[in-house]
Amino acid sequence: MAMVSEQQLERCFELGLKSFVNEAQFFTCLLNAMVYVHAPVSDDSKNVRLIQFRHPDGFDAIPFFTSAHRSERAASRAVRTIHLPCAELLKATLGATLMVNPNDGGAVLYPEEVRVLLRTGTLDTFEKVESENGFAVRPAENLPSALVETLRMGVAQSPFIKTMFVLEKRPIDGSSAPMTLLLYLGVELKHMERGARAVISAIHNMNPRIDQIIDVAVYDAAGPKPEFINQVGAICMLSPNR
Repeated sequence: MAMVSEQQLERCFELGLKSFVNEAQFFTCLLNAMVYVHAPVSDDSKNVRLIQFRHPDGFDAIPFFTSAHRSERAASRAVRTIHLPCAELLKATLGATLMVNPNDGGAVLYPEEVRVLLRTGTLDTFEKVESENGFAVRPAENLPSALVETLRMGVAQSPFIKTMFVLEKRPIDGSSAPMTLLLYLGVELKHMERGARAVISAIHNMNPRIDQIIDVAVYDAAGPKPEFINQVGAICMLSPNR
């Protein structure tokens, strides 16, 4: 793909804000565009060090920007601006969490997602919804072995995920809607969204893809398990030392 202009990238970013269905196209454009990132003006280090900020959820993230205008709005006299290919930035900061256009509602990119983006050229989209009522759940049965292996491998690389229950849910109104898998994760509080998205990334990268609807929900691993987990007799898929 040819290098994406700043105007094209800005247009893709705005479309992604309007609907999650446009996010995959934005990430493809992002990987093939130039971006802006901030570094300290005064720095005695021999290596380039980038500015980070503390996200409201409690983790540190490197902000970067899709346009000079957005970068300048977030800058101060204490920083200098570096203009570089986004792919180069992602490779150089691999293992860190980044956030695109943090002052304008841009996406957080967790390390698991950065690796997927670099490997595949985009990120699959997912819709974040509030908890639903009107469903009956039970422990999942006859899970595809490929899915079980994918989940265990994905969670093994995410130490902030402490418990994982795999359930089935069906509407209680007797409708003929298909059964949905529900992954219920106990995650450290400051990593709850990252935990959900790490598992989603692992599932999206299955080859071949699994032909089944899968929902992911999280709860604070430091608190008690949701009561319904005990009521249905669900068994944690993770080893006891997690």
